[in-house]
Amino acid sequence: MRRLSLKWGSMAFCGILLAFAVVFIFSVPRAFTYAREKKPFPLIQVGDSFPDLELVSPREKKYRDYLGLPDKEVFRLNDIKAEVLIVEFLNKYCYHCQQQAYLMNRIYKEIKKDPELKDRVKMLGIGVGNNWIQLIHFRQEKRIPFPLIPDQDFLAFEGIGYPGGTPFTLIAKKEGGVFVVKDTHLGIIEDRTAYLEKVREVLAGGEISASKTSYKSAYESLDPGVTEEELKTMITERLKSRGMTTEEITKLSLEGVPPAFMIKFKKEGNLDVWFAALGSEGKVCDVCHDIHFIYVFDRQGVIQDFIPIHVTKFGNKPFEETDVEKIRKALVGKNITKPIQYNPDTDAVSSASMTSALIFKGVTEGSRVFEALKKEGYTQ
Repeated sequence: MRRLSLKWGSMAFCGILLAFAVVFIFSVPRAFTYAREKKPFPLIQVGDSFPDLELVSPREKKYRDYLGLPDKEVFRLNDIKAEVLIVEFLNKYCYHCQQQAYLMNRIYKEIKKDPELKDRVKMLGIGVGNNWIQLIHFRQEKRIPFPLIPDQDFLAFEGIGYPGGTPFTLIAKKEGGVFVVKDTHLGIIEDRTAYLEKVREVLAGGEISASKTSYKSAYESLDPGVTEEELKTMITERLKSRGMTTEEITKLSLEGVPPAFMIKFKKEGNLDVWFAALGSEGKVCDVCHDIHFIYVFDRQGVIQDFIPIHVTKFGNKPFEETDVEKIRKALVGKNITKPIQYNPDTDAVSSASMTSALIFKGVTEGSRVFEALKKEGYTQ
């Protein structure tokens, strides 16, 4: 189920400059790049049709009725009976989403009491990385009156290009049976009255110019901030702390997957081979940070270790060692060739529920890495 020239006057000077640049490039350690090649979805823009995503239907009938949906488990956005639709991508643990809840509630109430808007404009909240229970709690805490549905596996968020955070709010108008995006907004909406005027303008057929803010997909800016050698050192030091001696770490040339390495090491005099892959995930909350880590697995795909590069919890504080150990305990022993489920009740680090979910999301890339290793003959 698929539930984002310079022109120089002197050629001589240009030659000197080029030579200097070559020397500089090859003499300075370069940051280790991360290619998210499996993400073909560009970030959604004003004028784009909303992707034809399959979403989970609201559980309560009153919310399905509000959206004009049949009593089915799934639906597509274009099934919603409305001329204009406001979609807010949010997360229960996002500080700005919590702050914006009151404003969105007011917008909903003002639409409901306006005879020109109430039957023509609808609202929908999509909980990025959240499950039903988390959204029920969020609804109760913030008294959300409009439908909320989960996007626990980030499929809808990725389908619109994975914006660099939440809240990410769109206004779309149905044209020819398809919702077309007329406005996008990343972060808190400051002025409720001005936002409602945008909605009225869209409903009246007006065109809103694209925002001057240069939104980017989170995947465009993923940068672990470490060199290849630094990454190898981190692996070596971690294995050393476990009584293992690293013989060699080789970066592998695998197509279309996150960077991966082959590790040859000795333990108690015996030579063995493991693999390591880089995990990088874009932030979900607009005031949070991207996360980066390494996960290590054996030739059968069983996870053997977790090594943080940059992982944070509330307030962007780095994980403490006890936090790292909790993630290790939750991951080690699981097999990357099989679905790895995240359970927030048992797997989440305190004050880092979203980061914990993103770590599990990143590790699911391991199945693709393993298949690439198998294709190249490194595993069977």
